[in-house]
Amino acid sequence: MEINGYAIEAGADLAGADLSGADLRAVDLSGAWLGGAVLNGSDLSDARLVGASLRHAQCQQAVLADADLRLANLWHADLTEARLGGAILSRCWLGSARLVGADLRSADLGGAWLTGADLTGALLGGATLAGATLSRTCLREADLTGCFAMGADFRGSVLNGAILRAANLTGAVLRGAALIGADLSFADLVGADFTGAQLDAVRLDGIRHDDTTVWPDGFDPPSSGGLDDHE
Repeated sequence: MEINGYAIEAGADLAGADLSGADLRAVDLSGAWLGGAVLNGSDLSDARLVGASLRHAQCQQAVLADADLRLANLWHADLTEARLGGAILSRCWLGSARLVGADLRSADLGGAWLTGADLTGALLGGATLAGATLSRTCLREADLTGCFAMGADFRGSVLNGAILRAANLTGAVLRGAALIGADLSFADLVGADFTGAQLDAVRLDGIRHDDTTVWPDGFDPPSSGGLDDHE
């Protein structure tokens, strides 16, 4: 397959390639080199990008719905307003990536590395973040309703105004995180660590927690929704 003079195939060298607005649905670019490539507005729905390198790639408003990006390197990639619903991003490198307003609903980010990424206003409802590293990540005003973030690392992250209703945060580390005005109603917080976190005006209606939950010094949490044990 060839687009704009570039061979589209697994392992292809597409560094710096201009593929703006290209129809790349269901292509196999596993192991391809796309460093600095321009994919703004391109459609990569159902594409296979396992282990591909997209460092510094421009993917603004790109469609990557249900794409397979396992082990891909998206360091410093710009995915502003990209559509990644249902995408597989497990063990993916997204350090310092820009995902402002991105749609990641139901995406699998298990074990992904997102340190320093900007997910302001991103949609992560129903996403899997189990074991993901989100330290120093900006999730301001992001929607994480019902996400599965068991054991995720949110140390030093900014979650001001974020929605985490019914999220599973069991064993999550939120040390030093900012959660001012965040909504954690009905979230499972058993074993979560909020040491030094900012919880001003946070909503905690119906949350689940126990004696393994660590709260900031002096913070008085509400009762645990009538549940004493984590079943």
